[in-house]
Amino acid sequence: MEKFSKFARIAEVEFSDIVLSTHNLDIKLRIYLKDKSFIDFYFTIKLKTQRFSIHWERNHVDGSIYRVDNTPDRKWKKVESFPLHFHDKTDDKVKGSPFRLRRNFSLQEIFREFLNFVRKKII
Repeated sequence: MEKFSKFARIAEVEFSDIVLSTHNLDIKLRIYLKDKSFIDFYFTIKLKTQRFSIHWERNHVDGSIYRVDNTPDRKWKKVESFPLHFHDKTDDKVKGSPFRLRRNFSLQEIFREFLNFVRKKII
């Protein structure tokens, strides 16, 4: 089974009101949105602790970016949900995750939460 197939299906079926298409770029899944922006989704499958990043690129739309990831960057160690953190409009404005997640959240849960966040911003 291809690494990104279930995530592409979630985006295309559950979020068809905002998603135009998805494209597997081997190391990441790119999701094209109806407002001409895009999301890049990446996750590891070989590390002991799974790492992921969901990045919404809007620089060409309004100059903003949004990203949630769990890379343990020491710069964000003071963030309450560390290593999980959220880049809010810029790379340097970081806070705890705005998503309600269970303690042992699944990657599918955070993927859906992020797409719900995007939906609220676009619509």
